[in-house]
Amino acid sequence: MKKLLCLLLCAATITVFGQGSTLYRVNVVKPKAGMQSAFEDSWKLHLAKFHNATDKRMVSQIIDGPMNGAYVIAEGPISYADMDKVNPTAKEHNLDLEKTFTPKLEVTGMNSIYRWADTLSYNGNVKADKFLVTVTVYKNGTAGEIQTELRRNVLITTKMNSTVSVNVYVKQFSGSSPTIVNRRGLKDGFKELDNNFSPNMGTQFKDTYIKDYGQDAWDKRLKLLVDDVVSREQHMEKARPDMSSK
Repeated sequence: MKKLLCLLLCAATITVFGQGSTLYRVNVVKPKAGMQSAFEDSWKLHLAKFHNATDKRMVSQIIDGPMNGAYVIAEGPISYADMDKVNPTAKEHNLDLEKTFTPKLEVTGMNSIYRWADTLSYNGNVKADKFLVTVTVYKNGTAGEIQTELRRNVLITTKMNSTVSVNVYVKQFSGSSPTIVNRRGLKDGFKELDNNFSPNMGTQFKDTYIKDYGQDAWDKRLKLLVDDVVSREQHMEKARPDMSSK
């Protein structure tokens, strides 16, 4: 369950970021067995009451793996300054949560803050409602090197004129477990994951990387992205606009 704290990033498509507003406060909830429909109905009533005009939420659903059927609820983009603001309906809001759908949920306790990394993302404005999410926890002390490699990913992918869409998020306050979430938008749906959907560009990427940065850098990259990984997990998500703010 601890690793699943990172399976959170769930905006359907990221389009506008105000200056300094690159944070997402996210929560994963999973209905108890037999309570999925009841949870969805309760959430929609809560959403209409508290999260349509302001304080909006975006929702997607995990559709595979151990958390299959869980819902990812995100608030953002926001800044840290926004967290200082007092919600005048907070008491009523929290009471509604407690009474309406919280009893329908398994105990998860999954909520965290993530920063959308502009310079580490590529072609992120592509509209998609299906996603492949990769969550990687790296060894302590590797955060700087990891972000350098992710930036090189963007530079090389740009040279290759790839049509892939990737948004990268960095978990905040991760302590000794630097965590990166890679969220690939599948504009053509899950069929993009089929082996024969698009040509394999792996060789081109390697050749371009070595040409730009050298063989030693490539070897160091492989160690960093394999040997220095504590854990790596993947899951698929689909957007739930019917459960999201309008």
